[in-house]
Amino acid sequence: MNFTLALMNDAWAIPPIPDPTLPELRRFAEKVAADLDPGSRYIAELFAVFDASSDAADLLARLADPQRTAVFQTDGSQASAGERGFSWVDPQTWEVMNPFERVLSNLLTGETRMMWSGEGAPEFRRFPEATAAHPREQPFRVASIPCSTGKEAFSLVAAGLEAGLDVHVTGVDRQPAYVERARSGRLVVHGRDWDYPRAGTYLQRSGQGPTTIRDAVRARLDFEQGDVLTGALPEGPFDLVSCRNLLGYFRGETLERAWTHVAARVKPGGLLLHDAFVCSSAEMAPVRALLEAAGYRRLFPDASYFRRDHDA
Repeated sequence: MNFTLALMNDAWAIPPIPDPTLPELRRFAEKVAADLDPGSRYIAELFAVFDASSDAADLLARLADPQRTAVFQTDGSQASAGERGFSWVDPQTWEVMNPFERVLSNLLTGETRMMWSGEGAPEFRRFPEATAAHPREQPFRVASIPCSTGKEAFSLVAAGLEAGLDVHVTGVDRQPAYVERARSGRLVVHGRDWDYPRAGTYLQRSGQGPTTIRDAVRARLDFEQGDVLTGALPEGPFDLVSCRNLLGYFRGETLERAWTHVAARVKPGGLLLHDAFVCSSAEMAPVRALLEAAGYRRLFPDASYFRRDHDA
């Protein structure tokens, strides 16, 4: 499939409007929201900002308000007043995003952390066990969907190396600015990036400068733009596909479509990695039914790995 063509033809395609008006930005947000969980507080928060904005410039200023962003980054459990998307990137990444992409980032955020320090810690810890059956002399191909600004993909390389694998990770995201930031190997700063005893094996920094991945990690990565709803994804098949912090945004037909496109990239006998919300919430029961019907078996009670049946 031609990834660029598929992205241009889907309902979320970024309109070719260099200076959109407030109504044009709102219509785009409404199209995206139609594919998402109708009860999402992210949608309600964003449209409240639209209602409060006088024009497009006012909206964009509200989406990057530095004072509200600082408060939200301290306590992400509180309601956002439009800074949710900006809070997960940094000014350099935000600067290259066009107005439509900035709006999109408030509906599907670029939330990501190094797996060893966030909600992915159980999966990072269980990685050697999950991959124990893979022959160490054979390459181990991984897809990170979505990859956001790269931290999950960086983490999966680290996990693979610690497990003794010849690992290579392909990161995929819809947002071109996220893909370019991931390619740079420079982390969007988070206070817990170094919260791991062996972090220095994979990350480096000079004084108070930015944290970057080491060359040995970078050599095992590539990143590209793609989308779960159109199916514009690398063909694979992959030994492991990680799809965390994404499916929870969807409901109904779009949820099934997104999962089906992701799961199709897993090789027979391979692994699919989700998250705790997919594994336990009532809203994600349809995904668990799809996993069972497709021959996936959960490996651990405390981590979200599923193995595809060899014959499925």
